[in-house]
Order: sequence, then C-alpha cells, then structure tokens
Amino acid sequence: MDKLVGNHSEPFSTEEIEILIFAFESNILFDNVAHKFLPSLKGLPEIHEADSSGVESEDEASEQEQSYQENLITERSDMVKSILLTVFKENIFYDVKIRFGA
Repeated sequence: MDKLVGNHSEPFSTEEIEILIFAFESNILFDNVAHKFLPSLKGLPEIHEADSSGVESEDEASEQEQSYQENLITERSDMVKSILLTVFKENIFYDVKIRFGA
C-alpha cells in the first residue's frame, strides 16, 4: 500500500506483481471486479531486475543499459499503480451500486 500512495519509493518487483496476479485470480482481492483487470496485469512487460551487487564497470554503454533498465522498471511500476487505482475505483463504484441500487 505504501508503494501505491508514494510513501515508498521502491518500484514494484516482479514477485509483488505475481502475488497481485495470484490474489486477483484467486478472488482474494477485489473479487467483484478483479477479473476485468487480470489481462492488464498479466500483460505488463516482464523485466528481470539486475543484481546490483555485481562488478560495476565504468563503461558508458553499460551505464546507459542500466539507466534504460531502471526506466523500464519505473514505468512498469507506474502501470501497476494505475491498474490498482482503477481497481480501487471500480470496486468502490460496484459497492455503491449494490448498496444504493443503479
């Protein structure tokens, strides 16, 4: 939740996204509306996070590649945030519709 609202600057990891997919498929989270957003969540680009503990080279090409990789990870994390915010809204709308009729 901290990552979603911006209190934690670390992007969503691949494992966290896989857990979200599992929770949506298993109807653990947002069981009324999650099925609509599974294709979007499953369609996110798969990015393998590089291990930062490796030997650092000062080659400019590898620095550009690392920067590109970090940008992809940040962009994917922003996509996850967008999907989750939309799921929250849809779930709220669904609950309001059930409670008050539509």
